[in-house]
Amino acid sequence: MKSFNISTFIFVLLLLFLAADFAGYRFLREYISQNHKKDTQILFYQIKTVTDEMVTNLMTEHDRQREKIIAVHRKVAAFLQNTDLNVSLDTINKEINADDPRHPYDIYVADRGLVIRNTTFPADKGFDLGFAKEIFDTHFQKHIIGYSAPIQEKATNSFFSYTDSYLEKNGDPKAMLLQTSYRYRDVSETLKELKTIIQKNPSVSLLKIYAFIDRDFTYEIVLKDDNRHIKPDRDTLERAHHEGEEVLKELGHHTLLTKEYTSNGTPYRMLLMATRSGHEGKMVIVNAVTLDDTAYHDELRNLNIAMALLTLFGILGIVMGYKIRSKEVKLSEQDAFVQSAMHEIKTPLSIISLNNELRTIEKGEDEYSREIDSAIRTLQTSYDAMNFIMTQSDLTYPTETLPLAELLKERIAFFERIAETNNKKIRLKIENDLNVTISRVELVRLIDNNLSNALKYSAPGSTITVTLKKNVLSFHNIGTPIEDTRKVFEKYIRENRTVGGYGLGLDIVRQIAERYNITIDVTSDAKSGTRFNYAFRETQ
Repeated sequence: MKSFNISTFIFVLLLLFLAADFAGYRFLREYISQNHKKDTQILFYQIKTVTDEMVTNLMTEHDRQREKIIAVHRKVAAFLQNTDLNVSLDTINKEINADDPRHPYDIYVADRGLVIRNTTFPADKGFDLGFAKEIFDTHFQKHIIGYSAPIQEKATNSFFSYTDSYLEKNGDPKAMLLQTSYRYRDVSETLKELKTIIQKNPSVSLLKIYAFIDRDFTYEIVLKDDNRHIKPDRDTLERAHHEGEEVLKELGHHTLLTKEYTSNGTPYRMLLMATRSGHEGKMVIVNAVTLDDTAYHDELRNLNIAMALLTLFGILGIVMGYKIRSKEVKLSEQDAFVQSAMHEIKTPLSIISLNNELRTIEKGEDEYSREIDSAIRTLQTSYDAMNFIMTQSDLTYPTETLPLAELLKERIAFFERIAETNNKKIRLKIENDLNVTISRVELVRLIDNNLSNALKYSAPGSTITVTLKKNVLSFHNIGTPIEDTRKVFEKYIRENRTVGGYGLGLDIVRQIAERYNITIDVTSDAKSGTRFNYAFRETQ
């Protein structure tokens, strides 16, 4: 495959890589988003299933126990009617709990300032109920016993409903406030199940349940919130009521609603879902789950960074590929020029050579015929080098064992006429003969290209010394030093452009040396000159 085609192939591969990169990015982003959405909804439905069952059971028990709880309140009120605020409540407490081994009822008696002074639930003694004064007064004005929806208490992790009414004493209709509480059946297993789900999903930031009956807000049930109070104050009730109304309004007729927002730099996702039950859907339970979306956004950001890096590498690759392609196109054009030059040189070279031989035969050798012969030999050397380049990939040259010293003498004899006309000399020093296994064509190319280069780049009047010592063949000349002794072996590289040539000779030498494991060593400086050493493998 030609180099131009290779660069084109690489260029196309890079474009396909970028296309696959963008397609993969879109797929991965969509996959991450859909996977996150699916996991979020699965988590939400897990929580909803458990909380709906819990709240439905609480509200069902709330409705079923209403009359009984109010009856218990009346019984306690009758007991306290003519007693002191600090009367013992043990007797009446045993009486109201006699029918239920769970002992679900407790009694709270508050003074006129609504501070609990006497109670069967010691933890609440001294608790100020002033936050609910308006509610108590409303019940008083309507002449009803108040009855609350299930309220969660952090202190006991249980749900309670509370009754309330004022008690008259010494003519003061609001001398005391009586509350009785009813503790609902144990929901600890349900709460434990919810906590397990939340613990397995640390992204759950907040979980609230809002319960409504006939669209009247009952209470928020908070299942994950580190800022809860043991008992709600007025601000908590008002906030909860406002939040519940807003949530219900926002849901409207939707069954599921998702909101995304950012708070203090943290991304959140809130899922709202309404469950309607009871007669004509009068009971509405709204689950509000808030998830910390930081991990999801981090995953998307990391994907974006990876995409940006891959795209950058792809673009850099295309830029580099373009430059390489441009260089290869230039080299291809140079190869085409060499081929064209070969066709242009062959016929004129043959005609000149033939005519010079005829002239020498007719008139004898003179200064002009020697100059022409030298020029013809120089052209012949260049032509042979170019022909070798163009045919080496198509031909396999047979190897043979050759006496290197004999071939050196033959090639130097050919170049002596060229050296003579350029006012230079070639000296051969053979200390021993050396048989090498190599193709004759390639060995001639190695010797000729070194002699040709030495003649081109040596100083006028200098001597090129060719030495064969042991297994090392050396070419030494005095001239301009080589700056980069490795780069000169690259194709079309010529440090000195004041002399002719295509920069092909040493590239041919390098290829031949690599093929036959010939070690090349080059030294060059202004004082000692330039020396090319070729270490051959000796043939036994």
